[in-house]
Amino acid sequence: MGNNILIVDDDVGTALFFKICLEEEGHQVTIFNDPGSLLEQFEPGHFDLLITDIRMPRINGFELASRIRIMDRRIRICLATAFEEYYQSIIKSYTDLSFNCIIKKPINKDSFLKIVEKRLSESK
Repeated sequence: MGNNILIVDDDVGTALFFKICLEEEGHQVTIFNDPGSLLEQFEPGHFDLLITDIRMPRINGFELASRIRIMDRRIRICLATAFEEYYQSIIKSYTDLSFNCIIKKPINKDSFLKIVEKRLSESK
């Protein structure tokens, strides 16, 4: 049985692409297109991995990851972005998080799955 993976991306197409790829590998996937809704419904200890877009309205991926990390210290996190400059400028504000998993968009299925499997194999 696969892992429980949480995807947060305001772009529905990207979220569905991630979901389909991961479900084909046997993972259980939950999607949220609004980070605020996730924060209201988040259950600590339920998910193995959070994949979140960085650039979203109202709550960016860094802020979301920081808030989720407070609620669940064990969840692994990957950040997804098509905006390398945005990532580099904001990462300095969130020094409390370890950002060792970056998914650069656009991405192909094989590369995406390799990144996710590598992150899932790392200790929590």
